[in-house]
Amino acid sequence: MPVKPPIIEPAGERVLLVPELVAQGLAANDRLNYYLSLLQAAQAHANAPLAPASDLRIEREASGISDPALDHIVESSLGRGNGTTYIPGARVIFDRLFDELRRMLMPLQAAGRGRPDLLERGSIYQRRLETLVAAMPSCADDQVSSGTIAALTTLQRNGHDTLHQLIVDLHGELDRLQAGLSVEEVHGASARGLKGDDRALLHAFMAGLRQTAGLKFDHPGLTTAAVRDDNRLSIQNDLGAADAHVVVVQVEGLDVSVICTDVHRARIRFFQELLKPYAMAWETTPDADAAYETTVGRYAAGTRDHLTRYLSYVGSRLVFLIDWNRARKRLARLVSRTEATAVLKWAADNNFGHRAFLQCGDVHLIETAFERAAPAHTRYGRLDEMFGRDGARLFLMAVLRTTSAGLNAGQSLRLIEDKVEAELLRYLQSPDRHVLGRVSEHATMIAALAEHVRLELLRRRHRHASDPTTHTPAVADSWTARADDLIQQEWRVADSSNETPALRPLMTEASGAASSLDEMAFMLSLLPPDIDADTSTLLEALADQVATASREYVRCLEEGQGLSRVSDRHEIDAFLVTIDRLTTAGQEAGVSQRAIVERVLLGTGSSREVYVLTKMAEGFARAAATLVRCGSMVRDLVLRTRLTR
Repeated sequence: MPVKPPIIEPAGERVLLVPELVAQGLAANDRLNYYLSLLQAAQAHANAPLAPASDLRIEREASGISDPALDHIVESSLGRGNGTTYIPGARVIFDRLFDELRRMLMPLQAAGRGRPDLLERGSIYQRRLETLVAAMPSCADDQVSSGTIAALTTLQRNGHDTLHQLIVDLHGELDRLQAGLSVEEVHGASARGLKGDDRALLHAFMAGLRQTAGLKFDHPGLTTAAVRDDNRLSIQNDLGAADAHVVVVQVEGLDVSVICTDVHRARIRFFQELLKPYAMAWETTPDADAAYETTVGRYAAGTRDHLTRYLSYVGSRLVFLIDWNRARKRLARLVSRTEATAVLKWAADNNFGHRAFLQCGDVHLIETAFERAAPAHTRYGRLDEMFGRDGARLFLMAVLRTTSAGLNAGQSLRLIEDKVEAELLRYLQSPDRHVLGRVSEHATMIAALAEHVRLELLRRRHRHASDPTTHTPAVADSWTARADDLIQQEWRVADSSNETPALRPLMTEASGAASSLDEMAFMLSLLPPDIDADTSTLLEALADQVATASREYVRCLEEGQGLSRVSDRHEIDAFLVTIDRLTTAGQEAGVSQRAIVERVLLGTGSSREVYVLTKMAEGFARAAATLVRCGSMVRDLVLRTRLTR
């Protein structure tokens, strides 16, 4: 993993770097030996200029130093008399010697945390180095005395320390430190010193990471390292090649700290938005002089299960930070920066991401679609000026969804370009085609909310019903608010463009379905934990019928917006069959509601249980009935307007 000391050290995570720092320290030892040999060879040649002398090129290359100018130092060194030698660049070489010694000290300082003995020895080595630096002659004009070179290159004698002796002592420390580094691979992460439940926690993080890691496609990043340090498990994720782009997750008991360091402050804010489903407290240490920003978010998990779910969620969001700033800049050429960020947030929330869009050519992909679909619009400027803000956003959402799904399925770039062109044609050729598309976006939110409530109801069988940290009501409120905002935007668009008046009652009805599901999400938190299994099964079946109705509603909108007077009969039949399935699901929900009410009223449950269960049955049935009415409106809109043109 690339080493990023300037970033990770302020976050208190130098211990994660120990393996790499040890490797760097041992490499520094090789370079030190070369520099000492170079000084000795230069002095020897100055004292005997007629004797054969090596330029030490082979030694230089073996030590990893790429500066070929050093190969001329030996032959250019001259004796000045009185034990003084002119060595070109001597002052620079001395500075490099001490820099390399500091590199050898770094792993001891990093590994010293939690090891008082090593920390104390590291302090002693630091003082020895400072003493040697202070005693180093100035070597003006690269004039070096024989005593100075001897002090550098000989081992300790008569109680006097030397630079060579310090190198030997540090080399021994690094060898011992390296021998004690036991690195294991845990679910794809490089780990050290794990104890107890650490592997389970790391597995949860890596499971979330792997869930979305494929969305980075061929971009580097997401390499993970973990280490147990005292009472804390630290997980570092390398998000890419940039030095100032690091996320470190620290777990201590049930408390988690997420340390995010980035040169792009806007990306940190975006990451915070991605983690909003969990209640986190964020703190940023202001530093106007720093080229990057470090922000720490803290989360308190109620149980071990909540902790593992949280770690998995954090891991699953990291891929959406890769190349984020580049994606935002590309999208900002088409829409406002705020809209670009909103599109990226939508792509992350729906697990599409933006890397496929970038890999398929980003803005060039859309330019190609314009050139092929509408040559007259080739110099199109911003999309929001052509389609309006909402139309532009929906088009870009479709592009990000198409590119991600296409690359995941192994589709050719040509096929992806064809699909983007087809999407563009929907906006260019038929202004009313994207009207149902915007309603479809709202319907997708309803379907997602219905599915979330259904799954949360099923999960109650596997955990205590009074779980205080369930996020279902909060998530539902967030989605309902987003759906309401979309409805308001659609009304403004419909009013300003004189679009079909049937849209307003349709969107009003759909908003009622979202509100009913939002209420059901809230009622879940009030559901008694001890309802009998048969009633629970009936309630789950009702929730499943509502989810089915919401999916059929989305499908009828998707099929309806593709229909026109020239549509194939099979396409029209498929649309009508979808409407019929939606109606059937609504009818079945009504039957299930009555069955639940009858069972509850004839049972012996408490008044609380009777109230909550009847209320939930009523709410689910109301949502299903509302979706059926929405489907009827879509059918009328398509049959009476779209198919008669």
